Amino acid sequence: MRLHGGRLFGWLAAGIAALAGLAGAADAQQYPTRPVEIVVPFVPGGGTDLIARATADYLGKKWGQPLLVVNKPGGGGVLGARAALKEARPDGYTVLMDIHTTAPMMIGAWKTPPLTLADRKWAGRIVLDPMVFAVKADAPWKDLKELSAWVKANPDQLVWSSVGPSGPSRYTAFDWLGQIGVDPTKTKMVITEGAADSITKLAGGHVVLAIHSVAEAKAMAEGGKIKLLAVLAPKRISYIPAVSTAEEQGVIKGVSVSWWAGISMPAATPDAIVRKWEAALAEMVKDPAFRAATDRLWMNLDYLNAPDMTAFVENQAAYYSDIAGKIGIRK
Repeated sequence: MRLHGGRLFGWLAAGIAALAGLAGAADAQQYPTRPVEIVVPFVPGGGTDLIARATADYLGKKWGQPLLVVNKPGGGGVLGARAALKEARPDGYTVLMDIHTTAPMMIGAWKTPPLTLADRKWAGRIVLDPMVFAVKADAPWKDLKELSAWVKANPDQLVWSSVGPSGPSRYTAFDWLGQIGVDPTKTKMVITEGAADSITKLAGGHVVLAIHSVAEAKAMAEGGKIKLLAVLAPKRISYIPAVSTAEEQGVIKGVSVSWWAGISMPAATPDAIVRKWEAALAEMVKDPAFRAATDRLWMNLDYLNAPDMTAFVENQAAYYSDIAGKIGIRK
């Protein structure tokens, strides 16, 4: 029997692909066989770092291999994200604790973003946390309504922090300022190396306002270094019941910026390894010990599997891109 050359080549290619798939599945079954790095694109101490360390501790015990948290700050999260998604080998041994800043908001704020959604595969979302408005403990305002009135009268005196040009603080601040009738360009934004740096600057009096997740503000709030003026949520949060919502105070309507974090990895990472991460995360968020650990961090667990997370981020990208155009913060 004679075989046409093209057909023979196709059969060979299919056979090689099938063998590669079997080999990949076998590798994934044994994965990990050595330490795994979780890249955090910010300095230690912030919410991204804290959830990364909790995840590393849980999965390190589950898999019997060290999961090492590696902090690579800079560029509002860009440097660490590129290191994990573009520069690392796509073998599952370098993953990114990916957040709102390094994914959809970056796309929304940049005409030509340094990373795109096509550069990553998602394993799942772990946390979804509301944002809070925070000021120094001895600041004269008791709530966001009082601060808003002061800002309207003194816009040039408002100095606020953001982790980067596409950070959630910037989106939230611009939306808030627009709703109270203040030109954001008359205020001053200070770029920090992460939420921990931002909150430290706030406690030290270097900035007037910081807008971060509940979890990121927790330590300084409990320590009496800062106070929370409002939370951006549909209703009050159970572990900070005294803090009223921005909408409850009649200041902000319809702001849906939130802080979230999940695991992503380079786009060429084998699907079998991504699925192993996805299954591990699903198990992790149900574990009572892990839930207790995140409760102590004031973090709201809200798991999404890989397909749902992919759809969520795509929707977020479209949402923030629209906001960036409307409020004029696209670079």
